[in-house]
Amino acid sequence: MVNLMVYQSGTYRVHELVRDVTMIGRAPSNHIVIDNPVVSAQHAIVLKVGDFYRLKDLNSTNGTQINGIFVTDADLKDSDEIRFGSVKAVFAASCHKAWPKRFRGMLQTSRLWSD
Repeated sequence: MVNLMVYQSGTYRVHELVRDVTMIGRAPSNHIVIDNPVVSAQHAIVLKVGDFYRLKDLNSTNGTQINGIFVTDADLKDSDEIRFGSVKAVFAASCHKAWPKRFRGMLQTSRLWSD
């Protein structure tokens, strides 16, 4: 089970990544909607490439970071900390391993169904 945990409004929201392409941004048409003005309407995508996942920034206004480094296109590893603008997320290839203990009681989950 591969997840993207997005921290918003005091909780981590867990999104299971089951699509080959997962759209992330502020617009309601995205698979993962981040309702925050620092996030672009179409901010980034996560691509499933075989057994690996890749993050691509879509020329967002405030950029995308992995572990504090701005990226436009990069492979994701378990426990990578991602920032969409200033909104924090964690990529979890092994979900339970990546959940910080202090956040385990504050999780909400959603499954993003595959087409």
